[in-house]
Amino acid sequence: MYRKLFFLVMVLSSLTPLLQAQDTRYIRFRDENAGKQLLHYRIVAIKDDRADTGAIGTLRTGLFGKKNVAVNYEGGVTAALGRYIQKNYRQDTAATPMELHITDLNIKELPGGIRTKVESLVTLSFYINDTKLTDYKGRGEVQTMGDLFKNVEDLIRDNINNSMHEFDSWWGKNKRLHAPNAPVSLTVEIISISSDSGRLAYSPGRPLLVNDFIGKADELSRAAAQTASSINVKYASKIEDGEIRVNVQVMAYFDKARSWFAQKHERNEMVLAHEQRHFELTVLKACELVDTLRQLRLTKDNYMEKLEQVHAQKMNELNAWQTQYDTETRHSANIVMQEKWNKLVKDLLGKQSCFR
Repeated sequence: MYRKLFFLVMVLSSLTPLLQAQDTRYIRFRDENAGKQLLHYRIVAIKDDRADTGAIGTLRTGLFGKKNVAVNYEGGVTAALGRYIQKNYRQDTAATPMELHITDLNIKELPGGIRTKVESLVTLSFYINDTKLTDYKGRGEVQTMGDLFKNVEDLIRDNINNSMHEFDSWWGKNKRLHAPNAPVSLTVEIISISSDSGRLAYSPGRPLLVNDFIGKADELSRAAAQTASSINVKYASKIEDGEIRVNVQVMAYFDKARSWFAQKHERNEMVLAHEQRHFELTVLKACELVDTLRQLRLTKDNYMEKLEQVHAQKMNELNAWQTQYDTETRHSANIVMQEKWNKLVKDLLGKQSCFR
């Protein structure tokens, strides 16, 4: 008998949570009839993304708070919220159609004294088709000895209203950023100071010096010297005042560690002047890059692609130009052609305004 009685007690004990879980208190969103207005978007669908949609939480009720009651909205959260929005919000049919996703909506009872204290968490996410724009999280507490369920509903409803109005304001300022042809404002600047001590940024008043060439010479090269120079481009973008603002920094630089003189006797003014022209050809292409970028008309969907495309194009042109220069001057050995290139580069630099 003892063994059978023990078994019966265990069965009843294991069934207790199931019996309690079936006891549910249903609440509904209270109509406010306040004529709330959504100016910049309209809700066309509501989706409940929570893993458990059967309840929003559990509260203790009854004498001495010994009864656990599951809490949920009549017809489920999606239907209840849809009804509330339809009856209490005016929506412009010409505004942006938006999906409202319920990411979190739950309540839990907090340890307290005589008064019952409940915390609510509401997270709403706003979508256009399958793209999430942003989400809003509202957390709050209510402590009461009155109608607990009414106070909980008030708390959740206030969180939802605040999130919907905050998104309406945000979307009014930022909606054009999400259009395929959203405009991009572009600023381009030349940088003449390098934060890297191994790189010498071009400055008109600072020509190359022999001591700038600190690299190890290529023993297989027939050249008297080598100038390693290039164009560095940095991009930064930010959203400000409802606009995508892109800043591009362009720096023509001389790489000290990759530039060298082969022999001491070749460290003369003629060879140094030839290498200076190499650096100045890089500068000219950097200026061309700046001018080309400033004329671009960019949108949010193409600006990075176009910026990188123009940069790559100018680098290809620079490499071809450097090869042509060395070929025609025979690395400064052809004095007549060297003088022609000296004049050409000087004239082109005089026409550029990016370093003025």
